[in-house]
Amino acid sequence: MVTSVDLAAYLGLSQTTVSRVMRGDPAVAERTTKRVLAAARELGYVPNSAARSLVTKRARTVGVVVADLKSPFYPMVVDTIQHLLSERGYRIALIRDPDVPEEVDSVDVLDPATVDGMIFVSARLKSRTVRRVLERNTPVVLLSRDDPTLSLEVVLSDDEGAGEMVIDHLTNLGHRDIAILSVPRDRTNGAAREDGARRALERRGIALSDDYVKRANLTHDHGMEMATSLLSLSHPPSAVFCVTDELAFATLDAAARIGVSVPEELSVVGFDDSPQAGWSMINLTTVHQPIEDMAAEAVRLLLARLDDNAIEEPGPRVFPVRLQVRGTTGPAPRCAAPSD
Repeated sequence: MVTSVDLAAYLGLSQTTVSRVMRGDPAVAERTTKRVLAAARELGYVPNSAARSLVTKRARTVGVVVADLKSPFYPMVVDTIQHLLSERGYRIALIRDPDVPEEVDSVDVLDPATVDGMIFVSARLKSRTVRRVLERNTPVVLLSRDDPTLSLEVVLSDDEGAGEMVIDHLTNLGHRDIAILSVPRDRTNGAAREDGARRALERRGIALSDDYVKRANLTHDHGMEMATSLLSLSHPPSAVFCVTDELAFATLDAAARIGVSVPEELSVVGFDDSPQAGWSMINLTTVHQPIEDMAAEAVRLLLARLDDNAIEEPGPRVFPVRLQVRGTTGPAPRCAAPSD
């Protein structure tokens, strides 16, 4: 088994320097840190977290709360967080959203003896779980969620700007019958995307009827059900903005099952730019958010508090987005060029 002594000898460094790197000491030169971490991976060195915890009285574990792992968004986030934390000698405790269902409360596993801090990738507005964790003086960072009622460090994409971007794209293609497939309003990222689209439609003088707004839970089946209800209206939309890729996949599935062709009869836009969105069989037009950069910022903010005792200014860190245009959007049917 490779020890820190072995690692230090291999690199020609002192064991103290290796230990400082593994503690995440920011005073160590970046070049040295990279050398030590690369050699640790090469030699298979694993920090002795148990021994370190006895000395530091810290668990060296960060809790990461997600809604589920079925949506393609969450595995991408978790993978990035786990990789970055492991480089700093931390493990993760992966926890499914304790707010769903409400009668199941897993907050008891989130005490300071178990985790040093929490990254909530899934948290409802005014989440009682977040508040209970904060009451225990456990540091918290919100990722892809916001709660203006709390003074926290928050990492977001430009969700409202994305709504404007999507509507701009669809209206430039001639669409005016535009529907929104959203999520419950207490999911703040989806709500912000919906609000951005609503305001963009209003500025363009395009009415958004209540029939053209549906909300789905974070499941494919419920997304399909809501998408089918949109496409079955007496005057169905010519385009649907889905506030997640998962809902866009459900809409494409619903369209295929009832014989609505995409993009000839229906344009579909998602949000996330998950790996599946780029598959040739899906080829989804979607909003790209820099998920890895956002996850890295959430880790940086939390470790700044844990390792450096530095509390940064609370509030959102907003990352820019861009529209990735692919094959699921096209001219509105009435604007399509006539066939030869």
